[in-house]
Amino acid sequence: MMKCPVDKWLQTSKKENITEIPEHLQKQIQEIAPKIKGGKAKDNETKQKLVTLHNTIYGTRYKVTTSCSTCLNDCYKGITRLIK
Repeated sequence: MMKCPVDKWLQTSKKENITEIPEHLQKQIQEIAPKIKGGKAKDNETKQKLVTLHNTIYGTRYKVTTSCSTCLNDCYKGITRLIK
């Protein structure tokens, strides 16, 4: 299904479907939303929180230290999709 174009992570077969997000994760989404406006994290700590939150919600295994733009874009789009 998906694979990192620069081989930083292997192909995954599926992404978990989200039916309901727990309240504590919704709160974290609202806290991180203003820090990732425009698709760019303010700092490394924000980027790590973004990746960790995406991994928790979607069941993915991106490294929090990734610099792969495709990986980070997937995290950004996944979280912004939940904001709306």
